[in-house]
Amino acid sequence: MALVVASCVVMSGCGSTQELAPVRGKVTYKGKPLTTGVVMFQPLSGPPARGRIQPDGTFELEMLGEGAGAPLGTNRVRVSSREPSADTATETALGKLLIPKRYTDFATSGLTVEVAADRTEPYLIELED
Repeated sequence: MALVVASCVVMSGCGSTQELAPVRGKVTYKGKPLTTGVVMFQPLSGPPARGRIQPDGTFELEMLGEGAGAPLGTNRVRVSSREPSADTATETALGKLLIPKRYTDFATSGLTVEVAADRTEPYLIELED
């Protein structure tokens, strides 16, 4: 039993969680709310937080297995928004991209946010051409 506990401490992943802060916001493209898609915040280390874009452009982030929110600190942002696919026979069919492709990748989006524990106002993600 002591070996298992020691292994968990050394591996620093057994039951440990990142410090998260609630993140809600809105995504717009050319000044209008996106009505579908996904927003992801990628911290400097660790897994990303994600949230679905609602029909009014709003989103709330959560981390798989960690709960609601996103990791504190600097996060790169990516957004994906597509038309519903006409091909409903397969789950892998993707509709037409509704925003410039550069926003779909953390490395090319050019978007970063600072997640703070004491922030109360929504995050606004504004996309342009």
